[in-house]
Amino acid sequence: MPVAAIDAGTTGVRCMIVGKDGEVLGLGRRTWGYETPEFLEIAKEFNPSRFWDLICAVTKEAINASELSPSKIESVVTTSQRHGVVFLDSDGKELYSGPNIDARGAMSQYVIEDALGKKFLEVTGCWPPMMFTPARMAWFEEEEPEIHQTVAHVLPINDWITFRLSGEYVTEPASASATGCYDIKAQKWSEEIFSALGFDKAILPSLRRAGEIVGSVTSEAAKDSGLPDGLSVTQGSTDTHCALLAAQAGPGEITVIAGSTTPVMLTLDNHVCSSEQTLWSSCHTVPGMWTLESNAMLTGAYIEWVIGLLCELSEDPERCRKKTFDSLPELLKDIPPGSNEAFAGLGPRIMDSTRMADIPLARLHFPQPALPQVKPLDSASLIHAVLENIAFAVRGNIEQLQEFEDPPIVKAIGGISRSQVWRQILSNSIGKPVMNPKQFEGSLIGAAICAAVGADWYPNLNKASEAMVAWQPTLEPDERASEYEFYYSRWKEIWSLGSDE
Repeated sequence: MPVAAIDAGTTGVRCMIVGKDGEVLGLGRRTWGYETPEFLEIAKEFNPSRFWDLICAVTKEAINASELSPSKIESVVTTSQRHGVVFLDSDGKELYSGPNIDARGAMSQYVIEDALGKKFLEVTGCWPPMMFTPARMAWFEEEEPEIHQTVAHVLPINDWITFRLSGEYVTEPASASATGCYDIKAQKWSEEIFSALGFDKAILPSLRRAGEIVGSVTSEAAKDSGLPDGLSVTQGSTDTHCALLAAQAGPGEITVIAGSTTPVMLTLDNHVCSSEQTLWSSCHTVPGMWTLESNAMLTGAYIEWVIGLLCELSEDPERCRKKTFDSLPELLKDIPPGSNEAFAGLGPRIMDSTRMADIPLARLHFPQPALPQVKPLDSASLIHAVLENIAFAVRGNIEQLQEFEDPPIVKAIGGISRSQVWRQILSNSIGKPVMNPKQFEGSLIGAAICAAVGADWYPNLNKASEAMVAWQPTLEPDERASEYEFYYSRWKEIWSLGSDE
């Protein structure tokens, strides 16, 4: 008897049917994109009706791929990108649907800064305010007051999907932490933020725990999605924190969640807030635990970009891209540390949340092709340099977290970690062993772990994770590791050069 997990990511949506041991029985996926409002280029929105149709399409696709009767499914759960939010009116109609890349809050974050100052960081564990719901609410109050006045409910994206499935307005601490309205130490909605900004606390959902049954699939949602009418709906969490569940991240451990972006997360059994405003703190999905985050920002997106660029003029660019990805181990096997003196500074960075809005110039440094004593830049060296670029950024973020905890092993999960080549580069770069689960789809497996608790397969999230996650052999640093000290230092020089402009 399986469970269904739905993941609304930044670039697309997926649904996975998962068995009791964590086995993937069926998968559906679709890409999606966002709309830019007229005269507001920094803003992004999505059409909720269109997104709901895609969510239902991937759910049906996953069920069909599993070749199981929908009646066999025991629970459904949702996860999604952090910092996205949906505003609804009193009838549950969507007024605004914004992804995590909607930057309109940059125009109104001064409202939060003036009202709360550093208190916002102390309460929420995060900075800058522009990323979070209060800044977006302030923007609507200034620019579209007719919408602001009719907001009756505010939901993270995964909890909006839960609402569409069940009609319930609910969330949990990790998702709440990503709203900028939650007191992460007291683990409750912050009265201080609401009183300072004049918001009505009633617009926020009730707080539950991941793994709790929060409702059941309505007849209308069942008709749309192919899920059974009355199916239990389990509370999920953010994609990042679900990935931590899928990595069995325990207290004092560092986990690299290597996807389109790469959060580097330290799990803790005590509350820590970075007073320098460089890191983010939040509640973990597991009760009694918190996370400290140093985020490398966009990462996997750059691998896609450079391989797409190299394949642009081929007769079949998509086939070229797939063939290149599949052949990376063979293509890169003879590339030495330092990528034949090619260095990439394309975006991944060492986190400083006070400079979140800074966008440094992309940089590529490589030897001149006329020099006879060096190997000219080729596609393999360029791709290898991009992989090193990501590994070096991850190392820099790990070093920030090591000021709090320095574990002997680092865990990795997510799409980039599919590549053993990259995992070995990472292990050599950080000088530590790297552990990686066999299931790379961290957010979906983590969400399924929540659903497994809701289905009463296991008594809690930790027990479910132990039963549903399997591990690959640990990768140790090899003989090339010592060479990476020089190249990491060189990368930091190039990265800093790009960041200062």
